[in-house]
Amino acid sequence: MMGKKVNWGILGCAAIAKARTIPGLLQAENANLYAVSSRGKENAEEFQQMYSAEKAYDSYEALLADEKVEVVYIPLPNSMHFEWVEKAAKAGKHILCEKPLALNAEEAKKMYEICEEQGVLLMEAFAFRHAPLVQKVKEVIDEGAIGKVKYIESHLTDVLTDMSNIRMNQSLGGGSFYDMACYNISTISYLLGFKTPVKVKALAEMDQERGVDVSNTTLLMYEDGTQAVAYSSLNSYSRGYYAVVGEKGRIEVPCNFNCRYVQKFTVTTEGVVNNVEILDEKKTEYTVYCPDNYMLEIEQFGRCILEGEKPYVSKEETLLNAKILDQVFADVAK
Repeated sequence: MMGKKVNWGILGCAAIAKARTIPGLLQAENANLYAVSSRGKENAEEFQQMYSAEKAYDSYEALLADEKVEVVYIPLPNSMHFEWVEKAAKAGKHILCEKPLALNAEEAKKMYEICEEQGVLLMEAFAFRHAPLVQKVKEVIDEGAIGKVKYIESHLTDVLTDMSNIRMNQSLGGGSFYDMACYNISTISYLLGFKTPVKVKALAEMDQERGVDVSNTTLLMYEDGTQAVAYSSLNSYSRGYYAVVGEKGRIEVPCNFNCRYVQKFTVTTEGVVNNVEILDEKKTEYTVYCPDNYMLEIEQFGRCILEGEKPYVSKEETLLNAKILDQVFADVAK
């Protein structure tokens, strides 16, 4: 398969496609940007010229009808994922679909069933999971550097000023839980080895006019006593951060999730408690070089298609995280 490239089609001109995924795709060694599509000819042709795609279609259906398209990327609003995953699968295309894959676990399960029936691959697009940074943090945990994990916290926040943004639109699957808390839950699940929580509690600040949550806190409890807290917001100072506390130390990762270039995190151990002071802590700084996460994601899914690799973001992982989000929404609704 050396030198083979997969022909990609893009369903929609979303900002994430324009800013991150397509630039990552253009860097990928096993990918070819073959076709782009939009609901209007002008947008599609603008995309085509911007990124030198071979084809531009003024409908998603027309792109799916092109036999040369082997895999599609779906960056459409959350509420449209199910419809277009189903249509893409029935057109025989492999699918990389933006997070969250579905609005609930039952919907996600059906999407996988459809893709399995059609013999195509489906992966939820969590680019950060392909990065060496989070993988190195997991490696340090698994090596026992901080002992048994007792607590994880994960934060992802930003200030959204454009109230016409789709994230503020309830009918399109907007809100901070769908858009940002899914990152936190994915991080926690991955670092804990995909354990299922036994308790899930949640709080949310709602925009009453638009019917979406603008900030939220999720509390998770696991059977072995491990606890986790996730905070996400569309109206708080921008921050990407996660920390892991174990019996023998802690790990702090002050990095944006979709980071690039040189990144650092710190492991702190061997502290001695003297009254209320912690003395003589040993701090070890790890430096990790991160190529473009989106390029890594595109290349990995390409290898799944060409070489039979397993998707880094598995069906089991996606369904677990979707079930946790279901529990979150159910608790907020009480």
